[in-house]
Amino acid sequence: MKKIGILLTAIALLMFGCKKTENLEREIVGLGGDTWPKTALDTWLYDTFTKPYNIAVKYRWDGTEQDPNFTLVPPKAENVKPLMEMVNTAWVQPYVDLMGADFIRTYAPKNYVLIGSVRYNSGGTVTLGEAGGGIKITLFNVNNYDATNRAVSKRILKTIHHEFSHILHQTVMFQKEYQYITPSGYTADWNNASGFYNKGFISQYAQAAPEEDFVEMISLIITEGKNGFEVLTRNITDATALANVRQKQTMVTAYLKQTWNVDIESIQAKVQAALNQRAPESAGDYFAFGTDKLPILTIDPVANPNMSAPFIDIYNQTSVGLAGVGGAGRVLDQMALIRTSATQTTLRLYYRNTSGTAFTADFIYNVTNNANGTFSLTYASRDANADVIAAGVTSMTNFLAGKQFGVKYYYNANNTKQYTGIYDFNNQGTYMYGFLSY
Repeated sequence: MKKIGILLTAIALLMFGCKKTENLEREIVGLGGDTWPKTALDTWLYDTFTKPYNIAVKYRWDGTEQDPNFTLVPPKAENVKPLMEMVNTAWVQPYVDLMGADFIRTYAPKNYVLIGSVRYNSGGTVTLGEAGGGIKITLFNVNNYDATNRAVSKRILKTIHHEFSHILHQTVMFQKEYQYITPSGYTADWNNASGFYNKGFISQYAQAAPEEDFVEMISLIITEGKNGFEVLTRNITDATALANVRQKQTMVTAYLKQTWNVDIESIQAKVQAALNQRAPESAGDYFAFGTDKLPILTIDPVANPNMSAPFIDIYNQTSVGLAGVGGAGRVLDQMALIRTSATQTTLRLYYRNTSGTAFTADFIYNVTNNANGTFSLTYASRDANADVIAAGVTSMTNFLAGKQFGVKYYYNANNTKQYTGIYDFNNQGTYMYGFLSY
């Protein structure tokens, strides 16, 4: 009994006599987390992404963010700002400019995680970017980022625009008819499926599922640009496949406009303008591209009145001269420069007579490619209609002959339209521009 009494007393002392109040506010050793002094980079990321759009950018290494089965390395801090500047100017700002900041605040992924290396997968593929549930985007290969390397920036932007497009269609689903355009072409084994172009897909990964096909179309239209996307379609030699891709292009364009009031051409032009600030693309590569489906640069100063004043004067003089030929009152509608081969270009004038009948007149020039990247035109011949009007249009035909011309992109005032133009190399304030077609 004595032992029992002692035991009960000990228990009572433990329960009542030795009661202590624990400080729950103190930091538990080992679980306080890591802290770093705030740097200029942290401030810039906060001011550029977090404060205005509630987007967090994590670049310091955190192993919990990644699958431990992969070997990855942290990003170099000096590469973070150049990369995220590109993300800001070529993804965030185009949408903010056109849709307002609330659009990005509402729908943008809220977390960016940056990894220094690529991720090598067991199937032989390499992951350059991925997204998780529309909440987080992980960008790999940061340590090899070079702001002047357009191909690298395009790959990163394609990932971002791809994943952002997923968020949009997961919020409001795209047209159900889309999945029936090329239904037999979708496969889980897309990585080993060849010949995707002539199956009606714009990329290999587009074969994975209708949803992937849809966002691949959007991301490639935006990141390749108007001319670049057209070059992609030139890989499609099957007429039915090309028609299917064009139908998909029409549907994604309509979806963005009708559902979100997003004009894809305006987003495309703004993204290309931002890319060209850091890694300029040679517009001449498209104007002189290949020997089949050669490009046509259509120039219409009435539709695009902001071309250079010297060129507008030349065009107007040509218009007046044409009207005066034989007193017939012909009307100049527009003109085009057509690359008929690698060594020849045709100036085509589109005009009407007084009864409204449409005509074309072709003036053919030989092309010399100069060492400085320009080209020169030398008059070669003309067709029968050109013979009739030649005396009245010398302002234009003489302007083109014997000069050096460069090719570059031009934009309207708010960068929502991108044009391809040529300029007098020795008087660069004289230029004309329009849209390329093939």
